[in-house]
Amino acid sequence: MTKVDVMEAQAHLAELLTGVDDSGEQITIFREGQAVAAIISYEELQRLEALEDAIDSENMRRAIAEHDGEFVTPETLIANYNKLHGTNFTMESIMND
Repeated sequence: MTKVDVMEAQAHLAELLTGVDDSGEQITIFREGQAVAAIISYEELQRLEALEDAIDSENMRRAIAEHDGEFVTPETLIANYNKLHGTNFTMESIMND
């Protein structure tokens, strides 16, 4: 993974993007010594999003399994998911996402 300062990233953005596009290089951008952003290929982003969706699906299956197959309302399912993962989803936030 390539590490660049934010000023260097601004000055050489086109070249950095070419490296990401051509070789799948990953770039971390730093400001004042702290990582603030990353540049990854669109393909890598899609892979990470698919992985996140798979993890979410598995977590949802686990929440359902905890109820031994009994009928559960979506609200109860979301509440259990939130409890398991320390999240704060609501029906509204899910429907509006």
